[in-house]
Amino acid sequence: MITSLKLEETLTIHYRKTMVCASKWFLSLLPSLSLSLYLSASLPADDYKTKSNAKTIYAKGFPLDMTIDQAEGFFGAHGEMCFVKLRKNADNKFKGSVFVEFVKQEDADKFLEQKDLKYKEDDDSALIIMTRNGYFDSKKHKVNDGSKNGGEEADSKVPEIEDVEYEKGRVLRIPNLENIATDRESIKGLFADHKVSWVNFQRGEKEAFVRFDGSAGEALKSAMSDGDKVMLCGSEIQPVVLEGEEELEYWKKAAQEKLNFFNRKRKFDRSGRGRSKRRKY
Repeated sequence: MITSLKLEETLTIHYRKTMVCASKWFLSLLPSLSLSLYLSASLPADDYKTKSNAKTIYAKGFPLDMTIDQAEGFFGAHGEMCFVKLRKNADNKFKGSVFVEFVKQEDADKFLEQKDLKYKEDDDSALIIMTRNGYFDSKKHKVNDGSKNGGEEADSKVPEIEDVEYEKGRVLRIPNLENIATDRESIKGLFADHKVSWVNFQRGEKEAFVRFDGSAGEALKSAMSDGDKVMLCGSEIQPVVLEGEEELEYWKKAAQEKLNFFNRKRKFDRSGRGRSKRRKY
């Protein structure tokens, strides 16, 4: 009986020593743990998210070649940080804006008060700074305003195409089509021996533009019959290869329409109607 009690006492002491050692070992690991993860475990989920958002700032106006080390060096001078996030576009290229969460709320508040802060002293303009919540609120207002105005405001902000690169001699203009019962498929079929990449035409319009992957002049020659005539749906037409200023204006207009389309699509996707919503950084 005595032996059994001594054995139990010995095991109890050994267990306590083991637990103390394990506790010390775990505590020694804490400095290397992510500060954000450690804090999130010690606070209720909603409370942690609210406090984290309040300490997270959005800043824009950085050079596109800025690295994560340079960003950490810049923000580190204003306080200890939990994380720095370089925001990137669909091509995984830096967009010039960041999200930064400070450890202390007072450091985040002080940073937000610096209205004329520049990344470098010789920069032309100051950084755009706001809270993370303020940034997403502003994005929501833009989306809502664009919806109310039928997207006109969003389109008005698309930059106008000033110059465009293109290969010359790829486009035909076919005028005087208002009295010919034709359509895009008929026009495309007229040049079946050449690869047509695009036809700009709607029924009833006065003219059509036909874009080729190769030479528009060669396509025009192959469509000729009975000498120099080109026939479409039983009627003779007079296609011409675009040149000079007229050709440049065509390609500028095509580039502008493409840019407008993708801008509207991007606004639609960001509104949450074009795809499932998800949290963005």
